[in-house]
Amino acid sequence: MTPPELPLKCDECQCIASKIHRIHKGRRFCNTCYARLFKRRLCSGCGNFGRLPVFEKDAKCIRCESKAPCVRCKKTGKPVGLMTVYGPACASCAHHFSEPEPCQRCGKLSTKLTRVLAINPDVRCCAQCARAGAATCPDCRHHRFLIQCDDGLMRCKLCAEKGEVQCASCTRLMPAGRKNECETCAWEKSLDRRAHIHAELFAHASTRQRFNEFCLWLKNQMGAQKAALKLKHYVPFFSFLDAHPVGLPSYVFLLEHFSAEGLRRMQTPMLWLNARYGVAADEQLRNEHSEKRRIQELIESTPAGVGLEALLGYREYLRTKQGDGSTSISSVRLSLRAAKNVLASASQQFDTLPTQKTVTAYLTQSPGQRATAQGFIGYLNRTNGLSLTTELSERAVARAKNRKLEATLYNLYYTGGEGEAYERAWIKAALMLLHGLRSVNKKTFSYSALVVQGVAGFNVVINAQTYWIPSSISGTSLLSDPMI
Repeated sequence: MTPPELPLKCDECQCIASKIHRIHKGRRFCNTCYARLFKRRLCSGCGNFGRLPVFEKDAKCIRCESKAPCVRCKKTGKPVGLMTVYGPACASCAHHFSEPEPCQRCGKLSTKLTRVLAINPDVRCCAQCARAGAATCPDCRHHRFLIQCDDGLMRCKLCAEKGEVQCASCTRLMPAGRKNECETCAWEKSLDRRAHIHAELFAHASTRQRFNEFCLWLKNQMGAQKAALKLKHYVPFFSFLDAHPVGLPSYVFLLEHFSAEGLRRMQTPMLWLNARYGVAADEQLRNEHSEKRRIQELIESTPAGVGLEALLGYREYLRTKQGDGSTSISSVRLSLRAAKNVLASASQQFDTLPTQKTVTAYLTQSPGQRATAQGFIGYLNRTNGLSLTTELSERAVARAKNRKLEATLYNLYYTGGEGEAYERAWIKAALMLLHGLRSVNKKTFSYSALVVQGVAGFNVVINAQTYWIPSSISGTSLLSDPMI
């Protein structure tokens, strides 16, 4: 039911009028006030005659006022939806200047109430309620109200009634719901528009030419739709080229700016450079750059103190060895990582040098780092007059290894789990702890469930040897009773 209309009131004479003749900057004028206050005179904008208000000295005609930018979005050339006190508001922004009203279906306040013929022409709905019941047409892929066709499928009205029509651009048949263009032509035009918009960002004609070449190559590689959607991700690459117009960029030049990690994200433009200009990636340079970045991050993450000074000195020592060709950049990074771990074992604040006790404790927990840390221990002995050694007790190392395996089994037991991945993780740790195997590959052994003396477990075959271990449901009490 349509709500009753409220009486109209002139804002000038305050009289009730049957019709409002003119609304000027939010004020209503009846016929009498309009004839009295709006006289025919020259417009200050275009110079043509028009009915302009006498209370404004530099008044403009409606046509000139409509040409002004939207007071909200500042865009020009769009249809005017409302003439506000501040100026014209385009059709997209006009609803922001109206008072919100409740939706007659859900009660939600909205400034964009509309009447939908498919629902009820007398009910004003919000945007969400107006599209309730709409779905994507399986033919034209547009979101519309669907009707049931003879074949039982739901389609939009255009696709249901007209079927297929010719595309106005390529003359190929397409669903009628697409109206003028098929999906392929629409995405090609979208790609062209986006490429033109992005190309205007570049100051140099050479960059714009290369960008257009890249867009054409990208379209041939992945299609117009995917190219249009991904094009914006590659604009920073060409913006950098535009900011450094040095001709064809070399891989070293790009690597210094984007870093190896950044060039991985710009893999598509790099493929285009390789295909178009032969600029190929240098794997050795990339790996070296990555190692340098990781070394720098390792140094920067170390707090200032005695430990950092020792680490910086050790880095210079390793650089000297690298310059002599006696070590590689990867070995430098691994050595610095081990050195930092040795320093961290002495103090997390890196404010003291390691002692024999801290070195032994660290290497006992991580015996695999002994060879890598030995170089740093020797450096500390030479530069600080220390007498640290990397000698370890095999018994202490074995105890530390067993404690780690026990912790792994307890963690698996208490967290619980199921499936092959969980069982293989349990079997690996149990074999190393209970049967003393040095290393076990989770993918190489075969196993089956086997109950022994009422205890659930697994029969494991590895390297032609058979072992039995308890399963996780047997309880942690079995961890101290190895069975061979």
